[in-house]
Amino acid sequence: MRPIAALQAELEETRAVSRKDVFVCAAAGFTTLLDSAVLSIGVPAIRSSLDAGTSEVQWILASYSLTFGLALVPAGRLGDVIGRRRLFLIGLSLFSVMGLIGAFAAEPWMIVAARLGQGIGAGTVSSQVLGIITDRYSGRERAKALGAYSTAGGLAGLCGPILGGVVLGVADLDVGWRLLLLLNVPFALVTLAAAAAWLRKDSSRRSGASIDVVGLIALGVATLLLLFPMVSSLGATLSAISVIGSAGVLVGFWFWEKQFAAGGGTPVLLPGLVQSRGYTLGTMVAMFWFGAILALQAVLSLYLIEGLGYPALQAALIMVGSSILMAVTSAFGWRVVVRLGRTAVIGAVVLELFVVAGYVSTINFLPRELTVPAFVVLAVLSGLASGFVDAPNRGMTLEYAPAGANGVAAGFLQLSQRLSATISLAAVSGIYLGVLAANENNYGRAVALGLGVCALMLLGSLTCAVIDGRRRRK
Repeated sequence: MRPIAALQAELEETRAVSRKDVFVCAAAGFTTLLDSAVLSIGVPAIRSSLDAGTSEVQWILASYSLTFGLALVPAGRLGDVIGRRRLFLIGLSLFSVMGLIGAFAAEPWMIVAARLGQGIGAGTVSSQVLGIITDRYSGRERAKALGAYSTAGGLAGLCGPILGGVVLGVADLDVGWRLLLLLNVPFALVTLAAAAAWLRKDSSRRSGASIDVVGLIALGVATLLLLFPMVSSLGATLSAISVIGSAGVLVGFWFWEKQFAAGGGTPVLLPGLVQSRGYTLGTMVAMFWFGAILALQAVLSLYLIEGLGYPALQAALIMVGSSILMAVTSAFGWRVVVRLGRTAVIGAVVLELFVVAGYVSTINFLPRELTVPAFVVLAVLSGLASGFVDAPNRGMTLEYAPAGANGVAAGFLQLSQRLSATISLAAVSGIYLGVLAANENNYGRAVALGLGVCALMLLGSLTCAVIDGRRRRK
């Protein structure tokens, strides 16, 4: 028999290697989510420096989420074939290179192209992180690893706007936003080096993992057809044709998914997921919520910097309470939801609706000297609501994934959120900037209409949560 001391030493070495894996995954989460956190605060500087128009700003805001979402599923499948560690390194390298290209852009379209590439890299990395945690950990260890990943994301949301505000505050206008787009590159390079040194090689790979190329293309085309009327002047007729075309492609996507699954392939959307009402309702709660919150934050950042004239750092500090409270409540939000179920989520969405109404009322009716105190309080309430919706709803939704489909269920849930963010960021920012293009001083109306769309999305989230709550009680 082996000496106890040797066994203990081997166990400690295994734990150390596991901690390194978790550190690399958490670092990747921080790096990719930092990118999203800093962009909205840099958009006013990009607009001014490159004279970007409304449609260009819409694409800059929406492009990252579009390719991030579409890369998740094929990258997850490909990781099964060539190994997650290898694809992790490839995705993070692409993310870094595209960050450099975006920072040296001379035209808005170059930033859009770089953001599309960065989204592919980030989606590739994200799918490998979730796959690594799922493959290598179980039970309590998996929960701890996912907790570390979520904490890293919360830190990115907290640090990103503040770091971005500092950079924009000390650098010239034309240089500041370029440094902002470079901000995540050093973190990416450090994470890349740590992954190359510490991330364990895959112990086994599955051969012949199917990738639903047709389904992914159809989903991307449907999203783009829905985006075009929002980001370009197509006219009423062409806009209607584009929207109808999007609906037609989605119908074709649905029938293709059923056929692909019947032939033994693994589709983007498993028919079994659609048949699970708990999963579909939870996914719709997350989809409407995620898009509304990101669009809300983008519009408020534009208003604070361009409408009220606050420096980027001050604007970030005004809204930082949202990230802090989200991080704090996420730590115990799940325990509350376990006891109260959907009721806690419903209450949080209702609270966010009051927050949206509060922002609109503050901008339109309160004197300017009360704007900052009101925004600080509303941001705190918004973060409180987010802590009781994001992670708890994800957990409740994935409970209803069919046996053996946890990975596909998690991937499609995240994909739906990213596509929602793509459309809502383009639509809401377009409405806001469109009103200001007609009357550059009409900020009250611009914010009211933009946040009105966010409120409608939150009502959609609330409706699905109520329906699911009633279904659970039965």
